[in-house]
Amino acid sequence: MVRSISSSPAVRKTTRAVLPGLIVVLFAFTISVPRALAQNDVGAVRRAYVYNLTKYVSWPQSKHTLLIGVVGDTGTGVAMKAMLDGKSSDGRIIHVVLNPPDSGLSACDLVYVASTETSASSHIFALVNVLPILTVGEDSRFLTHGGMVGLVRSADRIEIEVNLKSVRTAGLKMSSRLLDLATVVSNKETLK
Repeated sequence: MVRSISSSPAVRKTTRAVLPGLIVVLFAFTISVPRALAQNDVGAVRRAYVYNLTKYVSWPQSKHTLLIGVVGDTGTGVAMKAMLDGKSSDGRIIHVVLNPPDSGLSACDLVYVASTETSASSHIFALVNVLPILTVGEDSRFLTHGGMVGLVRSADRIEIEVNLKSVRTAGLKMSSRLLDLATVVSNKETLK
């Protein structure tokens, strides 16, 4: 007589002891995967917006390259570099630099602030204040501290906010197509 292993009392007892733990692990995994995917989707959307910004912003000097400096969160910088480094945007090759030193910020065409720390933003603005460098950030307070473009999360999407006065002060021009998609923030709103 051949006896099935699964029907033995020892296997059934082990299965009953392990099954609740396995269910908890599977449940935790199914909860964390969508949350992780949502975070990746937000980052991917922001990176795509940065790429599109390079097409709809004009800098005073035409160059063959476009240097993007990513300041702050290293994971964001690595993902930005993986997606954009070496890509072409209107005939210019994009190069991404992770956490450039203060002396290297002035060479950037776009500085992406991947941080919600106000002190980091304020320090960057002090260094690039009136230079033709597009500053882009993730935080809703980014524009109030002098940033030009905020890629702000609102519910399940990313909204583009623009401080047009800061953009113009830096000698940059934005396409009306971009401005039609963005929320243009006035100076009064940025001073609140």
